[in-house]
Amino acid sequence: MKKLLILFSLIGLMGCSEFSHRKDTSQNIVFQNTIPNGEYNLNLISINYPKSYNEKTAFYKELNETLKNINDAQKNAINLLVNSDMEHDFSSLFNSGWIDNEIIGMKNAEDLTKSELDFLNSLNVETPENAGGIQKILNKQYYLLLKLTDNIDMYNASYLYTELDKNLLMENILMERTSLIENLKKLEKNFVYYKSSDIVAKPIFIDEYSSKIPETLKNPIIFQNSKDFSGFKVLKNNLLIFVGDGKDTFSTENYKLFSHFYNLKSPSEMKENLILSDSTGVSQFINWKRKEWKNINIKTPLETKFSNWEAIN
Repeated sequence: MKKLLILFSLIGLMGCSEFSHRKDTSQNIVFQNTIPNGEYNLNLISINYPKSYNEKTAFYKELNETLKNINDAQKNAINLLVNSDMEHDFSSLFNSGWIDNEIIGMKNAEDLTKSELDFLNSLNVETPENAGGIQKILNKQYYLLLKLTDNIDMYNASYLYTELDKNLLMENILMERTSLIENLKKLEKNFVYYKSSDIVAKPIFIDEYSSKIPETLKNPIIFQNSKDFSGFKVLKNNLLIFVGDGKDTFSTENYKLFSHFYNLKSPSEMKENLILSDSTGVSQFINWKRKEWKNINIKTPLETKFSNWEAIN
């Protein structure tokens, strides 16, 4: 009789689960880092990124000054959205210290590629008539750097410019870049990239809501705009975090992860907002996995399982 009661109870529970709102049965996860149970906000920050060179240099100067004036704990809370243009320039900064066409001007003349030489030769600039090929390239490089920095009136077509002249011209910029790169490196672990086929194994942001995330996306964390949902869900390959204040909230019994989007006009707005005070860096949550459950031998007959259960109890 006891066995029958247990069996009917199990069947009843299975039937009820079909209609109950389950939050955690299949979503319980653990993180590689020791993260205490609780609620976390992973706020996304987007800053308008300029197109022209002069606007970019002003942007980087403002960004660096802002980052200098916030502490490392606040830097660790910045989940910066990186678009394709920003990604390209950040990569160039990290690899060479230069952006845009600065790198063409700052390279050793002998190391320029064919395409870079073609670009220099396309510039309408006079060079010393009796100078050799390398000297003409050096003059064109110096002219390019003057043009980029709005100092083109300083160019002297009869002067033989050197590598040292280029370095002295860009010295102040290089000193600022060293500080900027150091600060950006502190943010890099929390970069969130706009969806791109080239971005793998890094967090991405999907601006438009879709009810189905492609299984081909091998990104550990995906942020997705949604008007209806908030919290997070665990997919096959991804941790899906909804961005917004949707009424239908998903969480687990141990964690609640929320996200909001902040679109800033300039870098300085970061220190004027409270968006960093309650934000956590996404890097803390990247290494996750489903919680391992004790394996059950499905081949064991129910009669045997009940017998074992009775023996224990």
